[in-house]
Amino acid sequence: MKMRVFERCLWLAVICCAGQISGVAHAQSGSEPQYNVYSLSSEASAEVANDLMIATLVVQQEDADPAKLAEKVNETMRWAMSQLDEFDTLKVSTRDYQTYPRYDTSQVRRLIGWRATQSLQLETEDFSAASQAIQTLQERLQVQGIRHMAQELTRRQASDALISEALDAFKARAELVQQNMGASGYQVLDVNIQTGESNTPMFTARAEMADMVRSSVATEPALEAGTSRVNVQVFGRVQLD
Repeated sequence: MKMRVFERCLWLAVICCAGQISGVAHAQSGSEPQYNVYSLSSEASAEVANDLMIATLVVQQEDADPAKLAEKVNETMRWAMSQLDEFDTLKVSTRDYQTYPRYDTSQVRRLIGWRATQSLQLETEDFSAASQAIQTLQERLQVQGIRHMAQELTRRQASDALISEALDAFKARAELVQQNMGASGYQVLDVNIQTGESNTPMFTARAEMADMVRSSVATEPALEAGTSRVNVQVFGRVQLD
């Protein structure tokens, strides 16, 4: 009976020791430093044509009666929407209806009326139609801003082509390091690919636009689409053999 107890204790001791050794070995292997590891990066970029335009126009009205004020704004927006019926290539949406109190300049600051604004957004690939529509709407609305950009599909197609270019550049740098260090080869440890776009609004609301709106005959705005820069960056590590 004592022998069986002794054997059982001995087996438990062996198991515990084996577990401790395994844990130590695992911890040591996980903390081992990596040698001949180099961090590299590469980049590829291209200019793509802006093929989407978003224009924002705004109506602003004032009145002492809030109900009459709302009707003024609604009437102007109904007029604007009717003017856009002939432009099938425009995506039109109304947004941002806001009302503000108006006070006099005295110290008492008496309420003298209300001011309301609402914006109208045009989105399209047809820049010619957008230019004509804006010219018409400027009779009663003000241009708040016009922005050109590349569509999502255009950006994605450009990014896909640039990923291959950036990866080729990454591999070329890895081979350069390998040759310079006299290694027989290399293996990629990890790679991180990042894509991005940078575009600048080509046309924004400024003082000259206000003058254009106030003129008796609204002129068609000169719009240039411009380009957007799409870039791909590759970051990674390689280990020389």
